Amino acid sequence: MQIIADMHTHTNVSAHAHSSLAEMVQGAKQAGLAAIAITNHAPAMEDGAHQWHFANLNIVPRKMDGIAVLRGVELNILPPAGGVDAIELKYMKNLDYVIASFHPPCFPPASREVHTLALENILHNPYVTTFGHLGTEDFAFDQEHIISQCNACGKIVEINNNSLAIRRGSHGNCSSIAKLCMKYQVPVMVTSDAHIAHMVGKVGNAIQMLEEIGFPEELVINSSWDRLADYFRQIRGLDINAFEEGVV
Repeated sequence: MQIIADMHTHTNVSAHAHSSLAEMVQGAKQAGLAAIAITNHAPAMEDGAHQWHFANLNIVPRKMDGIAVLRGVELNILPPAGGVDAIELKYMKNLDYVIASFHPPCFPPASREVHTLALENILHNPYVTTFGHLGTEDFAFDQEHIISQCNACGKIVEINNNSLAIRRGSHGNCSSIAKLCMKYQVPVMVTSDAHIAHMVGKVGNAIQMLEEIGFPEELVINSSWDRLADYFRQIRGLDINAFEEGVV
């Protein structure tokens, strides 16, 4: 299995990432990808981008050096009950792809019940498309309760390579979440969560884990250009096949 697009990446608009937008696009090109999503951290993260960054993504060309560019954000799930960053609705509506994730600086780890309630509220957030790095050990939750509702609520699940590489204790959780996605036929995105250009498209740990459990490729949205195009057509009415070089 291979991926054709990396749908979770960060540029140096956040201090803890290290590459520019142009460098991340080049990273995607060097990795042999067809598309990249720019999903910088939202304002509740201490060094997250100001909401104007997300407003101004509309000046970014839809295709750069042959790489389709999707406009996104990684929202922070906020305590106590699953709120998200304060980004004006007019800016949120213009984004193609919206991840929501737990991050300890924004949501101090609490109980399984608290985490599950927060994710339940994210299920019903109409602007969120994707649950980010759910396998994080610090944020245990009722996996079946949440995953079983994803299709009805229009949510997909991210299989985050960084979780398997650097988030200690995540492998078992990522595997069990992926198995539930198989059980309930919930589509996934396999992502790098790259914070530097040379890591774009690096998803070997995630692919290995999925292959170990026999995860069906047809549920991996970004393993096929046609599946990726169908996904954005359905959720946003967006035709990524029509993206033109240098055109916004």
